[in-house]
Amino acid sequence: MKEPRVLIMGGSGFIGGHLIRKFSERGTEATVFDIQPPSSPLPKGITFVRGDAFDMKSLEEPIRECDAVVHLIGLADSGIAQKDPMKSFRLNVISLQNVLETCRICGERKVIFPSSAAVYGITDDLPIKESFPPSPTNVYSWHKLVCEEMIRAYQRNYGISYVTLRLFNVYGKGNEGVIGVFIDKARKNEEIESFGPFQYRDFIYGADVAEAMYRAVVYDKALNRTINIGSGRGVQIREILDMIRTLFPEARWKEVKTSFTMYDSIADITLARILLDFEPHDSREFLEKIIRDEMM
Repeated sequence: MKEPRVLIMGGSGFIGGHLIRKFSERGTEATVFDIQPPSSPLPKGITFVRGDAFDMKSLEEPIRECDAVVHLIGLADSGIAQKDPMKSFRLNVISLQNVLETCRICGERKVIFPSSAAVYGITDDLPIKESFPPSPTNVYSWHKLVCEEMIRAYQRNYGISYVTLRLFNVYGKGNEGVIGVFIDKARKNEEIESFGPFQYRDFIYGADVAEAMYRAVVYDKALNRTINIGSGRGVQIREILDMIRTLFPEARWKEVKTSFTMYDSIADITLARILLDFEPHDSREFLEKIIRDEMM
């Protein structure tokens, strides 16, 4: 293990907030690069640089001064990506291309990239292993896979090292995922629509994702590997709805029929445990506690 100088691209968002606290707690100095500063005061050891990832010149100095780049810039909403593929391509693909190219110019750097379990698409077996062939089903997942291939190309051709983390369903206060949408509807006393309440999903807490990213930065044994980051446990969407109804008894939900194929998604996190010494929260009780805290 070592303590490198770290640059967090797009660090003012949800995962960035968790990651900032993680680095500060561990005494690792980090710089947040974003067009907007974080909403909370920066803790000890964390600095902020205002900049635009689409301005290559503004990238050079902060990347030259770092050893590792955590790339958190991107469009995470697959629905918006499907409606506006050019926006997705710009935020997800071009922003990463600019960082990789700047790393090539500045010399070897380690890039930590949050990909998505969506690249697997619908799988025949569970849990999902990293060895399963990717089978993207929408624009968002295709763009994530393009990013993974770009990173591998820069590693093989220019020596840029990387760790790609395929994130499953991230949750936590401030995240606009399915749990956040359900809670928002319950607060407003609006009927919750579920497009597959009997599907199983692997929900991973935002702070656990930050822990995995921290370890990907400081551990060398994960170098140039693609690793699943989930809880390793499946939770049915209906269970989430039941948890919310326990706290909001008047909350209502209905299943909405869709033309999309329903499928289950649960991570095999064996590699994360071996290469990152990663051990996430995986209990129903913990998930229920976070939902309860979000609703306060």
